[in-house]
Amino acid sequence: MSSEEGRCELNVESLREEVEAFVKEYVDEGMLPFGSVAVFSKKQRKEVLSFMYGRSVIEKAGDGDGRGDVEIKEDTICRIYSMTKPVVAVAIMILYERRKLNLTDPLHKYLPCFSNMQVAVEGKYPDTLQTRRAKTDITIQHLLTHTSGFTYWFLEDPHCVHEQYRADGVAFSPIYPGQLDGMSLQDVCERLAKCPLAFEPGTKWQYSNSFDVLGRVIELISGQSLDEFLKENIFDPLEMKDTGFYVPEEKKDRFSQCFVVQRDEGDELLTEGFVKKGFTRLDNDAEFLSQPRLCAGGGGLVSTIGDYMNFCHMLLHGGTFLPVNNNSSDNDHDNDNGRDGCKEDEQDEQRKKPTQKKIVRILGRKTVELMMGNHLKGDMADYGKASFLNLNWKGVGFGLGGSVVLSPFQLGALSSEGEYAWGGMSSVFFWIDPREGVACVFMTQLVPSSALPLRQQLRVIVNKNIV
Repeated sequence: MSSEEGRCELNVESLREEVEAFVKEYVDEGMLPFGSVAVFSKKQRKEVLSFMYGRSVIEKAGDGDGRGDVEIKEDTICRIYSMTKPVVAVAIMILYERRKLNLTDPLHKYLPCFSNMQVAVEGKYPDTLQTRRAKTDITIQHLLTHTSGFTYWFLEDPHCVHEQYRADGVAFSPIYPGQLDGMSLQDVCERLAKCPLAFEPGTKWQYSNSFDVLGRVIELISGQSLDEFLKENIFDPLEMKDTGFYVPEEKKDRFSQCFVVQRDEGDELLTEGFVKKGFTRLDNDAEFLSQPRLCAGGGGLVSTIGDYMNFCHMLLHGGTFLPVNNNSSDNDHDNDNGRDGCKEDEQDEQRKKPTQKKIVRILGRKTVELMMGNHLKGDMADYGKASFLNLNWKGVGFGLGGSVVLSPFQLGALSSEGEYAWGGMSSVFFWIDPREGVACVFMTQLVPSSALPLRQQLRVIVNKNIV
């Protein structure tokens, strides 16, 4: 049956049964250390599902830290890597609403080192690479949509520009222990500016360090460090109390280990097509246990599933958030977003009491619509990415910080037009479906995210249970 936009319901009993079977299968077969799933329904005005299973600390995985095996909990802190990017996109849009920048502004307005950029045109680094001056300036919008011409050191490109990133130490987020060399965000931006662009800005889509650069733009415009700006303007208002760029001493017992897929000897860590042989420990804990000098806007955050669901609530409700302790009625404005946990009789009793509301607005509704709409002239395939990380990208565009479904039929997946989503290297991911009024967050800690078809399968489970 069809439903009013954003007002669907979920078959909770069936959903829970299928999600539990899905997570337990992967964990019990030794493919995942743990899985944690949260699903929110706008119509039902609550988190209709919160399920977690497995262990966030596995002593036998090697290099034990003395805690023994630890079961996954709702407040377990995880590396969310590239799920940092939508948070930084929101931060940029906050500055946009405050008239501090325009999306069409050239990057060199804020970071002059990115003036007169060179672009690779022939040959390969280091021996035969040829460049020319770029015809188009990089804009803030290019950065937000990964069409800037930047790349990552671990993603291959035709001219091997990524190899120059490796040689010059262009790395913002820690993957391996000791990978970063103590440089500041400004320092690494200047390193990046000395490398040629992989393509002319605006002509292709390439996953990249663009959001790390945006982090520096936020610092320069706001006069605050990136972590301070995010805390003041996003984390504190949204009650994301365990989200930040490191895990404080008093919370380290809740910090999950990270794991990596075991593979044939010689396989690259982040390449596709490897042979999966379970997982082992990727011990980069130390990189997240102290305040970093460089706060990476492209992948540096840690968070919990509850914290990130609060972030999704805000976007699903057009930029507003109703804190969990506030009471609301069915006649409240469309942005109510109460959380599960109260019995119906307790809710009825609460409704009889005077309502104390403190609705928090992070962004305007039209701003969220702009952020979650497609900014490409076509889909990802039109920009040279018919597939990425073992996912089909036909019928998928890109908004500000996340992918946007343009056609479920071209995508070939059970989804909705307008679904906004992204994930992170440790196999974490989320999606927000404005049409159906549903948000889903999945947490685990397994590198790389292309190892298992988790996103595709969980999307089917959730969407088939929409009634």
